[in-house]
Amino acid sequence: MRKITYLTTLILGLLIFMLIGRNLASTNMIPSKIPVSISESIYQSEYTTTIVYNPSGRLNYILSANHINYFAKQKITCFIQPVVITFNESRVSTWTMKADKAKLTQKKILYLYGHVQVDNLKDTSYLKRIITDNAVVNLVTQNFSSNNKVTLYGPGFNSTGMKIHIDMQNKIAELIEKVETSYEIHHI
Repeated sequence: MRKITYLTTLILGLLIFMLIGRNLASTNMIPSKIPVSISESIYQSEYTTTIVYNPSGRLNYILSANHINYFAKQKITCFIQPVVITFNESRVSTWTMKADKAKLTQKKILYLYGHVQVDNLKDTSYLKRIITDNAVVNLVTQNFSSNNKVTLYGPGFNSTGMKIHIDMQNKIAELIEKVETSYEIHHI
């Protein structure tokens, strides 16, 4: 009787292990390459800061955001509430740029969308702030442009125009089309 009970238990045990193994094999079939939809990001991050150096090891810019999505097929990164700080050759912070959203391409072109605010961090500069709705920044050359209405602020003046191009490294700003400037004159 013991032999029959022992053999029955052994056979049932082997049968259970075979069923469990078969069940695991059929449900654990993960494809080696997961298809990614164009509209789906493959990487997401919250509250991220990226520090970027140029090829010679000099600090180029710091980019922070509340939320980041990376889309592999388009090779773009999208940001929510981005903040960019650029640096000059002496590793001194020169500009800070904020927006509601941004898109960074593989060629390091940053598209800023919604409530774009650019602040000059140098005390000696006459151009202190730039406000616009959308802008494009080449993070390699630090050239900034916008084809939207732009307002510039400085000590004692503000200017408005319909387009702007700024070479941030060489400190050259060109306000284009329908330019209006207001000056504050101090009496001595």
